[in-house]
Amino acid sequence: MEAFTDRLLREHQDVWQRMQQHPFVCDIERDTLPADVFNRYLVFEGQFVATAIAIFALAVSKAPAIRQQRWLIGVLNALVDTQIAWFEDVLAKRQVNPADYPDCLPGVRNFSDNMLKVAQLGSYAEIITLMFGAEWMYYAWCRRVSEKSQRDQDIRRWIEMHTEDEFYQQACWLKAELDRCAEELTPGEQTSLSVLYGHVLQWEIDFHSAAYKT
Repeated sequence: MEAFTDRLLREHQDVWQRMQQHPFVCDIERDTLPADVFNRYLVFEGQFVATAIAIFALAVSKAPAIRQQRWLIGVLNALVDTQIAWFEDVLAKRQVNPADYPDCLPGVRNFSDNMLKVAQLGSYAEIITLMFGAEWMYYAWCRRVSEKSQRDQDIRRWIEMHTEDEFYQQACWLKAELDRCAEELTPGEQTSLSVLYGHVLQWEIDFHSAAYKT
């Protein structure tokens, strides 16, 4: 029987491939990503980490059991202790001032606002769908482009962070957890999650496109 997450990937192949072949991804793969685009992306993504912390905290509060809460708290710790610090360090090293990059671009605000709104108003399964959509997508393209070389060591490190075993295990956990959630849902509820998953991928496309806008 087809896993629910594999069904999502099948049903949304068009938008999945648009993200996998996004200019941001392809520029990294060809080692042609402009430094100013990556700097802008770092600001936007670093700001989103704070939103991701709020999303995972909501997942902890809505989780069905201690097993899920334990894993999610581990994710929160990694975001707070590792990712936030990495963004602070890399922005300082690259002499990037976040104040010079307004976050009012629609692709940036819509991604953050929509993800947080779903987490606030939605179910645990919807939150897992959000994060599975983002993290499985990220692992897939980072794994592919990691086979190429990147002269910018900050870009290279960002790719490596999303291909290391810790991140892969996190993406796999979200995939398995979403499959488990889907088993308890009605066909209509599953369809709603599929629609949400498609929205997440489109929000990701718009978010990454914003890095090219000045």
